[in-house]
Amino acid sequence: MNGRRRNPRYHVSKAFEGVFQTLMDVIVESRDGPYLVALSDAALRTGLSLLLDVFVGADRRTLPVTVAESSPVIQAGLVRYRLRLATVGSCDEIDPDGLLVIETPVRVLDMSQNGFLLEAGRQSAAGTAGVLRVDVNGRAYEGEIRVARCSRLEGAAERHHLGAECLRTRRVPHGSPLRDAFCAMLKTA
Repeated sequence: MNGRRRNPRYHVSKAFEGVFQTLMDVIVESRDGPYLVALSDAALRTGLSLLLDVFVGADRRTLPVTVAESSPVIQAGLVRYRLRLATVGSCDEIDPDGLLVIETPVRVLDMSQNGFLLEAGRQSAAGTAGVLRVDVNGRAYEGEIRVARCSRLEGAAERHHLGAECLRTRRVPHGSPLRDAFCAMLKTA
């Protein structure tokens, strides 16, 4: 434990498996056969599978998509990225505003009362907020977190360490179920 920390960190003997889910706004520009063309603020890796939440009339639909192409474009003096997304099934007359749901597999390596050290399959910029879902002894927990730092693991292809802090975004008496579960484990350790 290093002297900068407010709370002690505990290493987990067997890492907990989970998923870090983040959202990214996109604007759907057009449909090109089995592809949707959308603009986003960030580039995405070709072949990445994700979900696209859109509205069809008053109904919300979640479409599985795969990034077929990602290329930079200049729009209103800003660099944006045009994504060509391969879809499964039909989606006629969708609302142009959509959300890409990006799920990154993670492992919880250590924890404290206020956060986690995660090992992730892709990088997430500091400040990225999302939902962490973790399976603890056969029971699923989730809670909101924010990435405080991200560093690439040397010698590991596309593996990153994410330092993440717990957020309290909902008004509940004791924080998130995920934080409660880990705090209970810390008290018994």
